[in-house]
Amino acid sequence: MAGADLALSTMRVRQSTLSSLCQWLVKRELLDANPVAKLDRPPERREPPKQVPGSSIMDALVEAAKGRRRPRDVAIFLILRYGGMRRESVATLRVHHLDPAWGLRGVLVKGGKTRNIPLPSMVMKYLMAYVEHVLKQRVVNVSGDTPLFWSTWGRRNVGKTSAPMTGKNIWRLCKVYGRMIGYPELKPHDLRHGVAMEVYEERQDLEPVRELLGHERIDTTQIYARIRPPQLKRAVAFYEERAAKMLSE
Repeated sequence: MAGADLALSTMRVRQSTLSSLCQWLVKRELLDANPVAKLDRPPERREPPKQVPGSSIMDALVEAAKGRRRPRDVAIFLILRYGGMRRESVATLRVHHLDPAWGLRGVLVKGGKTRNIPLPSMVMKYLMAYVEHVLKQRVVNVSGDTPLFWSTWGRRNVGKTSAPMTGKNIWRLCKVYGRMIGYPELKPHDLRHGVAMEVYEERQDLEPVRELLGHERIDTTQIYARIRPPQLKRAVAFYEERAAKMLSE
């Protein structure tokens, strides 16, 4: 694989896949041991995210949805903006996940696990109002298992069709609003990075960021600790007074 000049990430994935197969064979006594376990794996290089929207951009998404009077879109962007969730997790939200006093409970996340995700009280107040005044107007017999977000479209000779939103729907929605606010390259996962950097810059502690994003290992969260140019400028700001004093003398 190295001779074919494959990317390190590709080599890691292929080696991991083969290792999983060998482990499966070992458990069924078709192999004595996992031969891949003895191989050195290519180093994993975690790079800081390229797109990290600031607070103004994330707020602009919510404001754009409010301006269009789209309560469903406002609800989705509020969750992305304050919860740092993946789009697939947002798409799977049900009514029973809402806990007005906390945020979201038992949310399905990556790896088939569930997590509790805190949200601001005003966001929860909006989500509860959305269920009461919007969702119940669109869906008959709303129950705890009713999906929060629905997509409606029209087809010729068929009429309007409604179905629960998917992660791909939310990706498209983000692109539409991104173009509206002058940030066409914006993706839902960028908001996750934005929330992570916002929390880190506020708390200066990676542990709250790790808990919020649901990372199992802190080294996964370390990418947010890479100092960006504005942070570096602030870090050396104490030199300003010293330099001014030295040069004035």
